[in-house]
Amino acid sequence: MINFNLKTLPNGLRLVTAPNQNTEAVTIFIQVGVGGRFENNQQKGISHFLEHLFFKGSKNRPTTFEIVKELDSIGANYNAFTGEEATGFFVQSEARDFEKSFAVISDMYLNPLFDEKELEREKGVILQESNMYRDMPQAFVQILNQRQMFGDHPLGYDLVGDQEHIKKIQRPDIVSYREKYYLPENTIITICGNSKGANWQETVEKHFSEINGLKQTKPLGFRDNKVKDKLVQEIRKVDQTHLVLSYLGISKTDKRRYALGVLNTILGGGMSSRLFMEIREKRALAYYVKSSTADFLDTGLFSIYAGVKPEALQETIKIIFDQIEDIKKNGPNEEELERAKGNLRGSLAISLEDSLEIAGFLADELFYQNKVRSVGEIVEAVGKVSGEEVCNLANEIFAKDRMGLAVIGPRKYEITL
Repeated sequence: MINFNLKTLPNGLRLVTAPNQNTEAVTIFIQVGVGGRFENNQQKGISHFLEHLFFKGSKNRPTTFEIVKELDSIGANYNAFTGEEATGFFVQSEARDFEKSFAVISDMYLNPLFDEKELEREKGVILQESNMYRDMPQAFVQILNQRQMFGDHPLGYDLVGDQEHIKKIQRPDIVSYREKYYLPENTIITICGNSKGANWQETVEKHFSEINGLKQTKPLGFRDNKVKDKLVQEIRKVDQTHLVLSYLGISKTDKRRYALGVLNTILGGGMSSRLFMEIREKRALAYYVKSSTADFLDTGLFSIYAGVKPEALQETIKIIFDQIEDIKKNGPNEEELERAKGNLRGSLAISLEDSLEIAGFLADELFYQNKVRSVGEIVEAVGKVSGEEVCNLANEIFAKDRMGLAVIGPRKYEITL
C-alpha cells in the first residue's frame, strides 16, 4: 500500500507526496505531459533536445558544471528522460539534502538559459546519440518498427530526432515549445521518501506558485488500426539477425490492460514464457527473446523481440506465429494463467520498493487516470483475469492487418506474412 497525499496548487500544478520514514533518502520527480507525439513534422526531436538543454545552465547555475557539481557534492542520483507522451526529471539524494536537491531541479525547470552557444554545442552531442542508436542494430530495429507501425504519425517519429531536423533547431524554436507545454497544469511533482522534518508542500509552493499558463493542446490522435507496410528490412554486416514483430495494441486506460499484462507475461514476459522456452531453451536459436507492451493515450503496441542466427530467422518467425495462433485458438492453460498473475503481482510489489518507481507510478496514474489506483485494486483486477479474456484479447490484437515485422540482418529475406 502506498500512502500519499495529493495537493493541486491554484495554478493547476499537482503535487503528490508519499512520506516513508523507513528510508534515509528522498526522490524528487517532475513529470511534464509532453513528448515526441506532440511534435509536428518540422519539430522532430525537439522534446528530447529540450530535455538535454535543461541541464546546460540555469539562472542561478549558469553552466552545466555548476548544476552537476552541486548534485555530485551530495552524492545525488539524477537524470531525465523523454517519452512519447511525457518528459521526466528526477533527483534522488539523502533526505537531509532535500532543500539543496529541490533548489537545483526547480532552478533547472523554471529558469533555463538556453544559451545559443550551448544549444549549438549540444547538437553535436545529440547527433552522436543518434549515431549510437543507429550503430546498435538491437536498438535501431525497434526505431524502424515503431516508424513502420505508426507511419507519418508523430508516434512513429524517432524520439532522438533525425539528423536533418536536429541541425535546424534554433533557440526561438526551443523557447516557443517550452512556453507552449511546460505549464503548471501540465506538470506533476512527486516527492517520495523521508522528510526529515522538511515541509515539502511549503517548498514546492515557494518555488512554483507564481508560474502560470493555459493548459497545452492535445496531441494528434491515432485512429488507424491497420499497418500499411507489413515488412521492413535493412541489410547490414552483422553476425546476428534482429527482429521486432509488433501488433497495434490497446490504450493505457483500456479496461483490458490487466488481461494484456497476463497475455504478455505468458508469451514472452519472462524466462518461463512460451517464447523464451521454445526459442532459446529448447532450440538455442537466440540469446535474447522477449515480448513487451507500449501503452499510449489512445493506442498501444504489443511487440516481440529476438536476436537469432541469420539462418534461423524463418524458423523463429514460424515458432512465434505458432505460439500466437495457439493462444488465439486455445487460450492459456490454467497453470500458466495463474503463474502469469503471480508474476505480475510479485513484479509490482518489488518495483514499488524503489522510491523512483513509486514516484513514476503515482505521476503516471494521475496523468493517465486522473486518479491513483491502490496496489490492492490492481492486484485484485489482475486476479480476476480469465483465460477467456486473454484468448479474446489475443484474437483482437493478433490480426494480420495490425501487424508489422522489422528485420536487420546480413541479407534480404524472403518472408511470407
